Amino acid sequence: MFMKASYEKLVPNDGQSFRCFDRASLQSPVKWHRHPEVELTYIPSGVGSRMVGDHIGSYTDHDLVLLGSELPHTWASDEYRGQVYDLHSAMVLQFHPDFLGPDFFRLNEMVDVHHLLHRASRGLWFPARMAESIGSQLIDLERQRGARRLVTLLSILDQLASCTDAEPLASHLYRASNNEEVETRIQVICDHITHHLTDPELTHSELAELADMNASAFSRFFKQSTGRTVSAYINELRIGFACRLLTDTDDSILSISQQSGYQNLSNFNRRFQQHRKMTPREYRNRVRIAV
Repeated sequence: MFMKASYEKLVPNDGQSFRCFDRASLQSPVKWHRHPEVELTYIPSGVGSRMVGDHIGSYTDHDLVLLGSELPHTWASDEYRGQVYDLHSAMVLQFHPDFLGPDFFRLNEMVDVHHLLHRASRGLWFPARMAESIGSQLIDLERQRGARRLVTLLSILDQLASCTDAEPLASHLYRASNNEEVETRIQVICDHITHHLTDPELTHSELAELADMNASAFSRFFKQSTGRTVSAYINELRIGFACRLLTDTDDSILSISQQSGYQNLSNFNRRFQQHRKMTPREYRNRVRIAV
């Protein structure tokens, strides 16, 4: 179980039945949200954190994810971490499941796409070779008008449906909360964690005070809302951030541990080993051999 997301109302431009745009063109705040529309998001380059349902992970270049209707999600780029608006470039396609009629995706010709949209209820991540191809088509789609837009959309869905390497993101057990009070409170807490992720002074008591709860009540509340303890949640995000520093910089392991919010190097190494099943140095060496 994960935090319930705020509802976002999406309205296509006049003369269009679905949306396709570059997120960098919007003043888009980083927030945990949901909407009835199916969403396909392609990030051509960059690094950051991705949360989908109860999934917490990292993204890098050529990240392509399909999200089902009402599936909570957010992306937060490292470049705009701590800022009100995330202006990182990402091609986003959004359409209501019934925008072509309630039974369109149940037609015999659309059976594979119908199955794709069902699988997307947990979120689907696609490998880079598929992502690059679909990404270029999304860029073309943004500029298209008339019937060509619809043809391209259906073609994209057909290609995604044929991909056998797509990986689900949220777990089988994921269920969204329906409690509005939980939604508001947990969103405030998780936003605070995101904005202060690398601050080693970020404490459990600080978050409990933010939630206006005593420490034990807050621990229960956070675990029930996210399926994780506070420390596990923070460590997942911090280790993801550390992985990107290990990949993209030549900074020392000690420096990276400190930049990731760890004051103690041995604690950083222990947490990293726990999450990645290898040491930070081994991780860096494997990445460099791979590229």
